[in-house]
Amino acid sequence: MEKQKILTKKERKEIKRQAKKDKKVHQVHVKNTKKYITKSFIALIVVLTVVGFWKLSQQPADSPLASSDLLQIQNDDWTKGNIDSSIVLVEYLDFECEACGAYYPLVKRLSEEYGNKMVFVSRYFPLSGHKNGMTAALAVEAAGKQGKYWEMHDLLFEKQRIWGEKKISDPTIFEGYAKQLNLDMEQFKKDVDSKEVRNRVIGDRRVGDKLGVNSTPTFFLNGEKIQNPRGYEAFKSLLNEALLK
Repeated sequence: MEKQKILTKKERKEIKRQAKKDKKVHQVHVKNTKKYITKSFIALIVVLTVVGFWKLSQQPADSPLASSDLLQIQNDDWTKGNIDSSIVLVEYLDFECEACGAYYPLVKRLSEEYGNKMVFVSRYFPLSGHKNGMTAALAVEAAGKQGKYWEMHDLLFEKQRIWGEKKISDPTIFEGYAKQLNLDMEQFKKDVDSKEVRNRVIGDRRVGDKLGVNSTPTFFLNGEKIQNPRGYEAFKSLLNEALLK
């Protein structure tokens, strides 16, 4: 058997030095490996995030089909005209909005002229900047529960200059209009304060948000958002064009 070689002092020092060197190289390698893994992980997260956002943007909620579904006439929509017509005009409105007030007589006239040819849909979209926007919507919905939706709708627009642009919300204003319409006041007040009526108004607002509504009035004709027509004749022209399709 070969005798174990006895290392010299110099050889032992050289072995220790090489071992320290190897250990240091190993530590550097481990450190670099960790950095690489961390960078790769971050890059993967970035890629997944980008892909996630892309997929989200492709979701059906943003598709024309989904928008069309949201603009289908709902059971609780307030409508007038020919409910069986395929021509549908949806208006998102705020009763305190001056622009809505300006369009009110125009839309009313069109609904009377085209009532047998198409259906007009009115939906709530109270703006946060109007102190009585929500209060008015609640009053109109409460009136609707007593069969006087359109009467309260018209009255508020006709009296908008009197009650609009107040600095605080004032439900008593609308109670006065409810009395003019001979509503059951006890029931009216109860409905105005009910969760059902508030959720009905908020529901319209949420659907409007999904459709990209950010101002009032906003009109959708046959599922497509249109630029607000500049006057009666321009609006009439759009409706006539839709009827010819």
